[in-house]
Amino acid sequence: MTPKTFKIKNFGCQMNVYDGERMAELLGERGMSPAADADEADLVVLNTCHIREKAADKAYSDVGRLRREDGSKPLIALAGCVAQAEGTEAKRRSPLIDIVVGPQAYHRLPEMVAEAARGARPVDTDMPAISKFEALPARRRATQSAFLTVQEGCDKFCTYCVVPYTRGAEASRPWHDILAEARSLVDAGAREIVLLGQNVNAWADEKRGLADLIRALAKIDGLERIRYTTSHPADMTDDLIAAHGEVE
Repeated sequence: MTPKTFKIKNFGCQMNVYDGERMAELLGERGMSPAADADEADLVVLNTCHIREKAADKAYSDVGRLRREDGSKPLIALAGCVAQAEGTEAKRRSPLIDIVVGPQAYHRLPEMVAEAARGARPVDTDMPAISKFEALPARRRATQSAFLTVQEGCDKFCTYCVVPYTRGAEASRPWHDILAEARSLVDAGAREIVLLGQNVNAWADEKRGLADLIRALAKIDGLERIRYTTSHPADMTDDLIAAHGEVE
C-alpha cells in the first residue's frame, strides 16, 4: 500500500536538517502528509549522521524501536551518511529496513518509496555531482531563519573524518541557483539565511568565491542576516575576511 503519511527524523549536522526539509517537500509534492510522531506514520525516514562514534549502531537501534506492539511497522528508509557508508550491508544487518538512500540520492526518495510499497527493497548510494538540486521542488515555505546548502563534500581527507567518503568530493552549486533559492526563501518569510557546506568557504563558481556570494545575497530586499557554517581554515581568504567588515 502506498504510504500516505511520513515522519522524518534528522540526526547530526545542519546539512541533515536541510536535507530533511527537502525530503519532506518532495514527499509533500507526491500528496503525502507529515505525521506528528513515528507511531502515526506510514513511512519513517531516519536521516542519519556518521560523524559520531558508533553512529551506525545507534541507527540500527533506532530502526528496531520502530517495530510496533502489534508486530507491524511503517516503511523504513535509512537515509544520510550511515546509509551511504553501509549501503547494501544495511539491509543484511536489519531486515526491517525497506529503503537505503545516500545523501546525494535523496531526490529519488519518492520513486524508491513507490518501489518499496510494491515489495522491493531499493538501495541508491550513488554519488554524482550535486545535480540532485535540479530535481528538488522550489522553496515555498521558510522559517525566520532558513538553511541553504551551497556546497557539499570535502577534499581534505583528515585522518579522523569520514565526510569525504560519505558526502563525496567538494562540489559547489551554481551562483544563479543559489541566488534564486535565497530569493524564494526571503519571499516565503526568511529574514536570516544560513549558508551550509561541509567546507562552505570552499564554495566557488568560476572566479567567484564565498565573499562574492555574500555580497550578492546582501542586496536581496528583506534579508537581514547572513551566516555560514562549516568553514575550513585553509579556505579562509582575505576577501572573505574583508566581507565581514564591508557587509553590514
